[in-house]
Amino acid sequence: MENKKKIISFDVWDTIIKRKCHPEETKLYTAKYIYLSCNDKLVKDYADIYKILLRRDEIEEKFVRQKASQHEDEEYRILDVLNELQKDILGCDTPDVELSKEWVRAEVEQEKRVTYINPDILPVFEKYKDLDMYCISDFYMSGEDLEEIINNLNLPVKFKKVFCSSDYLLNKKSGNLYKQAEKELNITPAEHIHVGDNDYSDIQIANSIGIETIKINKTPPYFEPKRERNFKFDFSQIKKDDTTIENRLYNLGTELSPLLYFFVYNIVEHAIRNKINHVYYFTREGEKFIKIHEKFEARNPFGVTLPTCSLLEVSRMATFSASLNNFSIGELLRLWSQYRVQSMKALFKTLAIDITQYQKYMDKYEINIEEDIYEPWFNIKVQKLFRDEEFVNSVNEKLKEKRQQLIEYFENQNIVNDDKKILCVDIGWRGTIQDNLAYIFNKKTIEGYYITLFDYYNAQPKNTKKYKFIKNKDVILQDVAPALTVFEMIFSSNTGSVIEYKDGIAIRKAKKEETEIVQKYITYIQEGIFAGADIINEYMEIHPFEASEFDRYIENLVTNVRKNPNKDLMEVYYKLVMNDTFGTGKYVDKNGNKLSLLGRLNIFKCRKQLQNETWKEAYIKYNHIEYIYVLMKVKSFIRKIIRR
Repeated sequence: MENKKKIISFDVWDTIIKRKCHPEETKLYTAKYIYLSCNDKLVKDYADIYKILLRRDEIEEKFVRQKASQHEDEEYRILDVLNELQKDILGCDTPDVELSKEWVRAEVEQEKRVTYINPDILPVFEKYKDLDMYCISDFYMSGEDLEEIINNLNLPVKFKKVFCSSDYLLNKKSGNLYKQAEKELNITPAEHIHVGDNDYSDIQIANSIGIETIKINKTPPYFEPKRERNFKFDFSQIKKDDTTIENRLYNLGTELSPLLYFFVYNIVEHAIRNKINHVYYFTREGEKFIKIHEKFEARNPFGVTLPTCSLLEVSRMATFSASLNNFSIGELLRLWSQYRVQSMKALFKTLAIDITQYQKYMDKYEINIEEDIYEPWFNIKVQKLFRDEEFVNSVNEKLKEKRQQLIEYFENQNIVNDDKKILCVDIGWRGTIQDNLAYIFNKKTIEGYYITLFDYYNAQPKNTKKYKFIKNKDVILQDVAPALTVFEMIFSSNTGSVIEYKDGIAIRKAKKEETEIVQKYITYIQEGIFAGADIINEYMEIHPFEASEFDRYIENLVTNVRKNPNKDLMEVYYKLVMNDTFGTGKYVDKNGNKLSLLGRLNIFKCRKQLQNETWKEAYIKYNHIEYIYVLMKVKSFIRKIIRR
């Protein structure tokens, strides 16, 4: 008489549930969690997620060898591994068991995020739904943890118990875990069906005991645990048809999204590692940067508690005048070191002070307020003006008023002149606003994070620290510097620039032509950027990386923007109107840079125009004067011949 089957047991991993990543990537996630949450405690050699992972693997292998040498099943418990890991990476003699439990909890939560139901198992569930169901798994977590991971998926069946190798220190590979389960359930192998994916432990060993088996096919993902391993972001699923300029700009935005995503990713990782609890994003570009931070808050790829964030309404103009200790040539050298030629009208625009009320002093010293003055600090008339006490005192009163208004605004943002460190974020390029704030709030350490930084014009305030996202000097000088304006354009907003503060509120001003370009074109690029950022964030939530691993990828992206100008991006770029009133008192207007047919044929005119253009590749492509490249090559060839 044939024995009736009483139970069916299932392997768990790659049988009931699958991961969206390789198993080692889940462990790498835990390594990253440790790297971020314990950064200030890590032994120097282990300030690297891959080294933490490697050490964990080595400890696991050591435990396996010890068991094998004792002729026992080669099993271990994750808590024992992590306790041992603590001793190495934190340099402690006695591990903190509660900390190890925290790390286990982080790994359990990540397993819940990355797992999904194996669709191949559903027909098996249906076929054997009348049998009692159990899980038998070789796994280093407890059965309780494994059960939590399984139950998170809302499977269509219920398991009466999870038999996990780490609970018993017995495994399927030896057959002992099967025997232990059958002993507890009071059944024989003939009453038992087992389902699994592993040819040896799930099929051959179970068959050798007398258990009927069902094989599930397995296709493990590839993973190489090394720095800068391969990755791929698939934006094709969100791209639109390219029949309109709006759609093409959106599609361009998806391709540019890694630049913004990983800029903010670096910032948040920096804040976590340095125990900074709040990040301030400077307007106006910060209005776009902060949206990525908010995406992290909605879907956290870091796993640890994130710093909070807020916008800080600032500008060079609104902060510079408030940062001056007094109205003197010495103080203004902070400005004039950058703007060596400036009119008095431009100076007062920069200070956001109406110059008309000081016209009598200008007349007194025969200064034409419209006239550009080369190196004003050496100009005799300007020196006389600054020796006029009545004039200087009057301006000083305005500066004090501006500082008080700024402080009132900052008090509303809960930033006061205490010793608490803050981290601010701006696009770049020298951190002038950060410097201004450092002079005002001189008791604070003010850190700044930027896309990149160029050489400073002035000595840096002692209470500042600055960090840059793009660090490669060649990329900074050859690719970022020529295309500065296009990067500012991509992240610009239509909210206007802050010009001053009144009654604790930031007052903004925007030029119509500027906001229209943003609204008409740039918003589509930004929509694509944010959509692309969602794709990247979903990927990063599953596949752990350190922020620095994407440096080369970003450098290549930036280089490509400069070297291979996108046609639609150029069209927008040469319609651009941007606020450059700080220092110059003017707006940058790119309109009018289109050459006529005759102009394109005029080699001398083309060369002269190119000398004034920073983003030369765009200008050449925009005006269809690619023949310039041929002439340059011929010229270079002739020079080589002559030298020979």
